Amino acid sequence: MPALALALLAGAAPAHAGVNQGSHTFKMSAPSYKKSDGNGTFNGQVNMAGNVGKNAPMAWSFTTSPTVRKIATGQMNCKAGHMQLPYSDSHPSVGVDYHWHSTVPDNRHNTKYTLYGNCVFRVNVGGRTGTANLGFRFNYSLFDGISKNAPDAENAGSQKESSYASDLQIAYDPA
Repeated sequence: MPALALALLAGAAPAHAGVNQGSHTFKMSAPSYKKSDGNGTFNGQVNMAGNVGKNAPMAWSFTTSPTVRKIATGQMNCKAGHMQLPYSDSHPSVGVDYHWHSTVPDNRHNTKYTLYGNCVFRVNVGGRTGTANLGFRFNYSLFDGISKNAPDAENAGSQKESSYASDLQIAYDPA
């Protein structure tokens, strides 16, 4: 808990930070992705075998970590969006332990995408109350092994930056 409090006071890097962000490439040999950090766990999955040569849906989910749940004092208001596709998802007033899941439809092969999400909720950290803003970003693409010109398919998984990132920032109430 002290490490979390220090990170919250110092301000974590935003989920969109970094110039050379990694990107996960969903392939037949790697149809799913999972990443956990101090804020939660993100999962993504594409049925590549069932969508060869066709646009495919990307199912995803996010759950907050036990550490984040411990400081939450109220319901979350969560929204997700997409940088390239007309997709959005909203869940107002859900529990901080909510298993948030949705599907981004119509992902084309060999195109780089960015999904983002954000949850806002009240917290109490060591007696200090405030409003938390928890955001995530996931960069991805699809490659079915048949289509030409896969985006970075030969380098998939070798990026130095993570495909997924999250950040938690707290605006404390005035003393």
